[in-house]
Amino acid sequence: MEEANGRSGHGGPKRQSFLKGIIERWSTITFLISQGTGILATVLFQLDWQFQGSEIIATIVWILTILMFVLFSLAYISKIILFPKTVHRQLTSDLTELCCLSSPSITFGVIINMVALVCAKAWGPSWGMVAYVLNWINIFIAFTVAVGIPYAYFRRTPPGIDNMPPSVILPAISAITAASTCGIVCFNGQLSARAQVPMIITGYVLLGFGLADAVAIIFIYMARLVNGGFPNKGQVWVNYITVGPLGQASVAMQMLGKAASAPGNMTFAAYNKGTFLTRSAGQVLGTVGTLSGLLVWSYGVWWLLFSIAMTIHLGFFADGGIREYSLSAWSSVFPWVRFSQYLDRRWSMFIGS
Repeated sequence: MEEANGRSGHGGPKRQSFLKGIIERWSTITFLISQGTGILATVLFQLDWQFQGSEIIATIVWILTILMFVLFSLAYISKIILFPKTVHRQLTSDLTELCCLSSPSITFGVIINMVALVCAKAWGPSWGMVAYVLNWINIFIAFTVAVGIPYAYFRRTPPGIDNMPPSVILPAISAITAASTCGIVCFNGQLSARAQVPMIITGYVLLGFGLADAVAIIFIYMARLVNGGFPNKGQVWVNYITVGPLGQASVAMQMLGKAASAPGNMTFAAYNKGTFLTRSAGQVLGTVGTLSGLLVWSYGVWWLLFSIAMTIHLGFFADGGIREYSLSAWSSVFPWVRFSQYLDRRWSMFIGS
């Protein structure tokens, strides 16, 4: 007991108590950092405008993301083991803490993207199969998160419309990110048509219920704003989360369509069964993916401009502006980068940075 409370006169127990204090205060919000760096690595590697060393920088950022993801995961798992009552209290009383449990799935998805983009390109189809297997694991996690977390806060901590924070959209983003990863892995993983088709179909399922959930939550959040529930200065960065699912969904639509109609793979043409899994259907999906992605992305334009206006207003003109840094600022990185990627990858690094 003395060791846990840090009352011992020896140096070792005090250091252990200090470490336990850090672990006890650890928050799921920290996963937003690895989520943001992961998407930066993905976009840096996919830039249409390449400069000498850009792929090396992307790989370094990717490795940094993996290290942070492992470190943050170990820290939070340690917190669950050492302080289960604290974890239970936070998850049942803090809606943002609960919803940020979606971020590990999102981070895992963007890490898998780089396995398909970097490793499969450098070392062949065997690494594409590694990305394929890892993505099926993440698909299961994304399904669980996208259904389980909303059920938890509806059942235990329903916020009501006037207190609905944008962070509740994170579970839907995990499903949409998994859908996007399905398209990237199939398009870049050098897989057979027999392996790709089930993952492409699953990607569309994830995209369907993830996007529907996200749009429903965005409408509820808009109702909160109509009712006068304008966020305070500390919540201004979180408002960009509303852009995330729209930008990510547009990329998912595009990547799944490209995977279905890719000229190098001709996925649906090679599979060629039934009336849907055919070459002509794959070509249609490629075109429809671009068009529907543009429509969803266009709705994201409104929320991006609205969020920028809110940031300018609260940051420079309201009650002295924003003067304190918080981890919630990282919630703006993922939406910015994913949103800009659909328009033109040459601008993604500039806008996202």
